[in-house]
Amino acid sequence: MQRLYRMSRYFLPVVFFGYVPFANLAVYEEPGGKLAAFDMAALRGTVTHSFDTLYKTAMPHRAPSIGVMGAARYLLIGEGRKGVVVGHDGWLFTAEETRPLPVSLSPSVAKIAEVRDLLAAHGARLVVVPLPAKVDVEAAKAGTPELSAEMAGFYADLLARLKAADIAAVDARTPLVDLVKTKPAFFATDTHWTLDGAATVAAAVARSGLIPLGTAEMTRTEEPKTEFAGDLVSYVTTEGIAPMLGLDREDANPYVVAAPADTSDIFAAAQVDVVLVGTSYSANPRWSFAEALKLDLHQDVLNAAEQGQGPVKPMDSYLASDSFRDTPPKVVIWEIPLRYLTDPKLWDGHKIGEELASAN
Repeated sequence: MQRLYRMSRYFLPVVFFGYVPFANLAVYEEPGGKLAAFDMAALRGTVTHSFDTLYKTAMPHRAPSIGVMGAARYLLIGEGRKGVVVGHDGWLFTAEETRPLPVSLSPSVAKIAEVRDLLAAHGARLVVVPLPAKVDVEAAKAGTPELSAEMAGFYADLLARLKAADIAAVDARTPLVDLVKTKPAFFATDTHWTLDGAATVAAAVARSGLIPLGTAEMTRTEEPKTEFAGDLVSYVTTEGIAPMLGLDREDANPYVVAAPADTSDIFAAAQVDVVLVGTSYSANPRWSFAEALKLDLHQDVLNAAEQGQGPVKPMDSYLASDSFRDTPPKVVIWEIPLRYLTDPKLWDGHKIGEELASAN
């Protein structure tokens, strides 16, 4: 396998550079090809734009060519496209974790406090679970010690500020850093945590004492094993080429958890005391985070997390829902990946302050 990998370091660039003249010739010979209309406009820069447009729309085998170009870049200079940071041994990290830190965490903490107060007005308690950066927890694979240390300090600062604001929070970083001594806490080519990482944080939530434990004997049922290409692979090359570069497919063994059915009153509406709100770390069933919480909390958990929306919009949606208005829970767990707090537009459109005023 190592021999094949070494060969690929030379094979892929050769294929790419051999492909270039073929692709350009095919474009040039295409009936009505725009390259044939070359004239003095080149001196005015208009042909440059024509080249760009043409390559995006007319080049044959465009997708494979992009994959080969990405592979060549990865092998030759160890980089991917904008959006990914290449680590060691086939590990990839999202560039979102390299954004400048905010000047102050006070605005974000104030917004989180607004959510806490709104929930309290409805008899519910907020428990925040900040998720540390992958580049911090998997520092040995990142190869960026200064950045890893910076994100570790940022996480500690956030926990301290949440505590100072009397916002209940669970330290997810410490158990994850302990986990990586024996098992990966995150997938090598994906932004998200492994099932072990998710289960470790769920156990930390249960041990925190912030949520009363239930008494239900929860039943775990294994789901079929799934294979997938990590979400960061597309920033380097295509799924088909990735394994040739050592960017292997990931696999997960998700599971579902349920409490024994209550047959005493089949018409009674089930009251769920714990609600989980958050991002794809919670919403995607592949990681089984909500299921791990059910096991460790010994009670059902309503999963109101959403994929692709960040941590704020799902919370706004849940607080505006009939489910929250009609049957408020006792506890709301809010999973917030640390990197989102570096996004200056995170709280744009957030309406919790106005809702809090109308609720009082």
